[in-house]
Amino acid sequence: MGEDHPPAMVRRVSWWCVGCAVLFTGFAVATTQVRALRAHSPWRDDPYDLVVSCTQLLVPVLAVALAIRLALPRPAAAPRDLQRGGRALLGMVTATAAADWAAVGLGVHEEGWGGTGRLLIAALALVSLVTLTVAATMWWTTRRSGEPAQIRPDRDWVDDVVSGVGALVGRHGRTGRAGVEALDRVRRVLVDGRYGLRRHRLAAVVLAGVVVSVGFTVAEALGDGLGPHPVEAAAMRLIIGTACLVTALIPLNAYLGVLRPADPAPARRPGLVRAGYAAVASVPVAVAFRDGIGALVDFPVTSWGRLAGVIVAFAALAGLITLLVQAVRRRRRRLTRALVAVPLALVLALVGTVGYLGVRHVLPRSLPAPTGPYRVGRTAFDWTDTDRIDPLAPEPGQHRELSVWVWYPAPAGISGRPAPYAPGHWARMLRFGILANRLDAVRTHAVAESPVAAGRFPLVVFEPGMGLAAPQFAALAEDLASHGYVVAGLTPTYSANVTVLEGHAVGRTPAGNPQDFDRAGGDRLVPVWAADARFVAGRTAAAGGPLTDHVDASRVAYVGHSFGGAASLQACHDDPRCAGAVDLDGTPYGTVVHQGLAVPVMLLGTPGDCVAGACHPRDAVEDDIDAASRSVRAASTGPVLRYEIVGAKHFNFTDYGAYYIPAPLHGLVQLGELNGSRALAVVSACVHAFVDHVLRGQPEPRPDPRYPEVRPAP
Repeated sequence: MGEDHPPAMVRRVSWWCVGCAVLFTGFAVATTQVRALRAHSPWRDDPYDLVVSCTQLLVPVLAVALAIRLALPRPAAAPRDLQRGGRALLGMVTATAAADWAAVGLGVHEEGWGGTGRLLIAALALVSLVTLTVAATMWWTTRRSGEPAQIRPDRDWVDDVVSGVGALVGRHGRTGRAGVEALDRVRRVLVDGRYGLRRHRLAAVVLAGVVVSVGFTVAEALGDGLGPHPVEAAAMRLIIGTACLVTALIPLNAYLGVLRPADPAPARRPGLVRAGYAAVASVPVAVAFRDGIGALVDFPVTSWGRLAGVIVAFAALAGLITLLVQAVRRRRRRLTRALVAVPLALVLALVGTVGYLGVRHVLPRSLPAPTGPYRVGRTAFDWTDTDRIDPLAPEPGQHRELSVWVWYPAPAGISGRPAPYAPGHWARMLRFGILANRLDAVRTHAVAESPVAAGRFPLVVFEPGMGLAAPQFAALAEDLASHGYVVAGLTPTYSANVTVLEGHAVGRTPAGNPQDFDRAGGDRLVPVWAADARFVAGRTAAAGGPLTDHVDASRVAYVGHSFGGAASLQACHDDPRCAGAVDLDGTPYGTVVHQGLAVPVMLLGTPGDCVAGACHPRDAVEDDIDAASRSVRAASTGPVLRYEIVGAKHFNFTDYGAYYIPAPLHGLVQLGELNGSRALAVVSACVHAFVDHVLRGQPEPRPDPRYPEVRPAP
């Protein structure tokens, strides 16, 4: 098989590759540039859009170059050159189709596909079928006739294209000959000259990327505009576009020999050049997966500045790893190689750790399943107590506003998606960054705005601890609701780190969440929280909506954690409707400390916390806790039930146990050695047994052999 005479089948299949490229280009341009079609396209967002944006430019350019080579006189192009050009075309089309099919498989924007979207998917299927058919034909041809002869080292694609254009121009007599001479002079200067493209191939690639990117940026500016920050948008588009083209053109040139070096002798590439290419190649990856990367590292990419930060970080990391790998490979002595490998190992370990934590950060986690016979519904209210001026507000004279989430029994047969754990601004309740779950990755068992089960249900009012919000006790609330209770969880405005009122996030104030918390400060603040709880108890019965005629507020149980536990004791003291109160590991404050309660009380704590059981105070703080607990127990005329949960700590009473938090950090966030989900199950069982006792007349709670972690306090 002669090198100068490509077989007819090779030329025919190469033409088919050009035809496939034409079909793909028409499809890509229509689905990305025609707004009426793009609006229904599953692949209109990155990373799919970035792939097609690059290939819809490179595929037609390469197809034109391949067509010119095929149209040349036969001695001009070697068979393997033609085959490689066809394979490159098919490879880019296949990669783009694969990205598009990934979008279809994932159901991206499925709600907006409609008939047009399904028509686009059918067109994608046609393009994919044609591409696979041509690829199979090329494979069969190669298998049948063998691999063509080697690529001609004395020519490249630029030579052939220029020669082809010259041959076409030269057919026009004297004018054609003058054109050929002019073309030859241009080639000698721009391609083969001292400052020509052949001697400065890398600069040529970068220049081509810049020119094309500038053109597209200008076109977009004249068409759709560049948004409210045009300078930043233009700069980022220029950088991203150039990086994408450079990333694609360098390996494409190496494979096809589009522009071969002037000196055929192989040159050793400096390590910095390889590291630079790795940094540039990381830019398309960072751009395509920016949302996923931002989610993994808890750095949402919401602006051009944040996108620039992600790009720079990824580029620096890719370049550094490439340099370190090359440094290790070039060392011949084992000891030297091992020493150089240490920083590489450290960098890879850091990247691996961040990657692992990032994946755990976004992986879904479910709250413990409710144990009762009912399904659980959930609704939310923003209420204003017009009878009270808020003493914690930053501006005087404002009425007290509260966000209240209500969990309630729902019919067993209802269906629907679980309500989001922390919608909107509520996602800011937890600020551990990558060291814990994203709150939107936590799955609940409640159905938003579902119907209420038939009947009237007793009311439990819940208050969270200082800085926390009611949604962070969803596991306990859902379990109580599944056993037939309406649970109204309030978030104390200006005391919680985040409260959402009328869609706006509200932070804490010094009055609502003082830094130096002492006995006097607690005694001043607890009446506000207690009044919040009593207001919510009265308002929930008349809430309306799905709760109408389903809430029995004639007798109420108050439950709270930490300072919310203290407020629950005080609210029960102040409310004649109170049937009982539960304090989850909270130091008592307020007048209830000295006056006690006449109804049943449960103090549920942890070993040695001085709240529920006896302890040996080690400092003034523990002395105060012990004295307050002893005082409220001595002053109460109703029964006081005291239990400790072995292996639990202060935040095991919250949903923290259901979040992913690395085990080495459990001590810092006050999570005990008891499994988090198990601790939540134990707490829910204890509270459920108590409210059954005070609101439904069930026997007084006793130690349950199913929960050996619970023991009576000494």
